Amino acid sequence: MATAADEIRPAPPARPDAAPRTRPSAWVLRAVVSAHVVAISGQPVFAGVFLSGDYDGLRLHLAGANITTSIGYVQLIVAIAVWVRLRRPGPFLGTLALVAAETVQYFAGMDGALWLHLPLGVATIAALAVQFVGVWRRPLERRPETPRPAAAAPERQEDDDE
Repeated sequence: MATAADEIRPAPPARPDAAPRTRPSAWVLRAVVSAHVVAISGQPVFAGVFLSGDYDGLRLHLAGANITTSIGYVQLIVAIAVWVRLRRPGPFLGTLALVAAETVQYFAGMDGALWLHLPLGVATIAALAVQFVGVWRRPLERRPETPRPAAAAPERQEDDDE
């Protein structure tokens, strides 16, 4: 007896020349990195407003630092998810270095150590711009699992009873 279910064929396998797709966790990383870039881009502007003599610029610079640092920590969590889900440690390692630099920069600014705060700020913005290009440049697809070698069975030693 033939039924309608017999006529349903499985989906054809993906074409080998098909373009790779970006996974949802990678889209979240892209969104968070983009928000991070927007937040950090305001920091030099607010610092410039303060340095031009408007003391409200320092309040804006502090608020921007709080927002930027918070987004950095959210990005770190998302990068961990990308590492676990897609087996890609690169975004996590880059974000970890970036968040460490932002944290040092935050406390250097709070302490008034401008000799460290200013150059570290420039380096942080440049690093985040490179990371932005990196996550948007090509799709972040899941890496295939590498096959693990089979564990060798322990050799049996036979006792000779002669």
